[in-house]
Amino acid sequence: ARMSKLLQVPVDCYGHKGDVVDVAFSKICASGYYLATASHDGLSMLRHGDTGDWVGTFEKDGDALLSVAINHDATRLATGGEDCTARIWNAVDGNHMLKIMLQSPVRSVAVSADSAWLAVGCADRKYDHTCDTILYLYNVGNPCEPTVFRGLTRGVRNVLFCREDAALLSSSHDRSVRLWDRRTGQQTHSISLPHHAKTLELCGDGRTVTIAYGHSIVFIDVDRFEVLGHFKLPARLLSATLHPQRETFVCAGSNRFLYKCDYATGEILESFVAHEEKVRCVRYSPDGEVFASSADSGGLRLWQQNVGKKYGLWDTRSCDAVESMDVDAT
Repeated sequence: ARMSKLLQVPVDCYGHKGDVVDVAFSKICASGYYLATASHDGLSMLRHGDTGDWVGTFEKDGDALLSVAINHDATRLATGGEDCTARIWNAVDGNHMLKIMLQSPVRSVAVSADSAWLAVGCADRKYDHTCDTILYLYNVGNPCEPTVFRGLTRGVRNVLFCREDAALLSSSHDRSVRLWDRRTGQQTHSISLPHHAKTLELCGDGRTVTIAYGHSIVFIDVDRFEVLGHFKLPARLLSATLHPQRETFVCAGSNRFLYKCDYATGEILESFVAHEEKVRCVRYSPDGEVFASSADSGGLRLWQQNVGKKYGLWDTRSCDAVESMDVDAT
């Protein structure tokens, strides 16, 4: 009997009209888990992470959004914008809670697990990323005097909390990845890359960091600051994400492909064109059942880790039954 190959059937999430440049998942909480997005249309949206169903939209006066972060229990959402602002929102009632003005566009934001701290990284393309080379850490309850982290020679690309929020990890256009002590503001470790990192991600295990740059993926143990693995992909990479149980990783290529690979060997298990436009970001859900990809012109899709498994809006389908059907979440 002829065996049928199962195809990815994405859930399309409509709503954004501009390029969707950043996505972030919460942890699993009492009501499930959530997906936050940031777009050049100036909007951030919150959705149920397993189905893509819309929960709310966070609107502001200003320019394009560049970054988004969400805390563990999906009660706080942070955004960074082209208008040089970092903001915190109440993700439950939609109220705007805090606005911080900076000197340059806010390229990256991160929220600590307890929502007490906000990390902000800036970069300005107009000045070749040399305008603002400081990483900022704000006490959300008293944001007037941030802790500043100095030593970068170009703007910040990514920032995340790690080591149970006792440290920050940053990447910069100066091609460095640096570990900082949150309490002292001092750099403790660093590595230099041949190209600047496109994305940093802390895995659900709380220790493994995924770094995408050039054609390469590097995994490091952030507690020991040791390299765990290094793989090369056939396309220039724009983003990458690691399964929470470290089974697989998914990379977004500049060729609009997504590549799902075996974590232990780097073997490509699955690859497909994900969007009609440039892919911007890819992230795994906290349960590892879904990975979300975002793209230009409002593109946002959910994909299955195990194709054919009944989960969320998906039912079992094979390529015999469906060739190019998309499931909509509006």
